[in-house]
Amino acid sequence: MSTNNDLRLIRAQSSLEGLSVGDAFGERFFLHPDVAKSLIVARAIPPSPWYYTDDTQMALSIVSILQEYGEINQDGLAQSFANQYDSQRGYGAAMHGLLTQIHNGESVLVIYRRERQWN
Repeated sequence: MSTNNDLRLIRAQSSLEGLSVGDAFGERFFLHPDVAKSLIVARAIPPSPWYYTDDTQMALSIVSILQEYGEINQDGLAQSFANQYDSQRGYGAAMHGLLTQIHNGESVLVIYRRERQWN
């Protein structure tokens, strides 16, 4: 018999499938606006390959943490983001350094406090 958490995890995994396809599809439209518009008007399916972005990469971590803890564990999630970091997925500039620092063992709290001092 399935528990409520099992059903929620199944829904999260189904959402992840939809998110990843939509993410990869949408990434194909990061083109010159005229090219993107012509593809949309023609209702053309962008050619493969379709690569997913940091959005899907981070969502993979969320589902993994939900599976492991049954809830969002902030420290576990931050570490998972860092462990799954892939510089080719389109992260924002600030995330490259932050996720590398976490991956190298720095505490999220220490990083946060240090950054707060400078802002």
